[in-house]
Amino acid sequence: MTSGLVLTLEDSPAREAALAALNANPVFTAGERIGDRLPVALEAADAGASEQWTEWLRSLPGVEGVEVVFVHWDEAEPEVIHDGA
Repeated sequence: MTSGLVLTLEDSPAREAALAALNANPVFTAGERIGDRLPVALEAADAGASEQWTEWLRSLPGVEGVEVVFVHWDEAEPEVIHDGA
């Protein structure tokens, strides 16, 4: 499962620690930062792992917000039912 995310970063010293943690994790590929926004690709095994990694990002000090802008999964995988919570 591939997800496209956009992170909004805080203007604080914690931002650099968040970027280091993100770059140290092989499930993420960061794009070019523009101001306080950073595009990120996430490769996860399934929807559950994708949600866990997204929540991990949201919990990082220095990350103000995470927007999911794109999700792709292999059509051979079973249908994912999400309650929208």
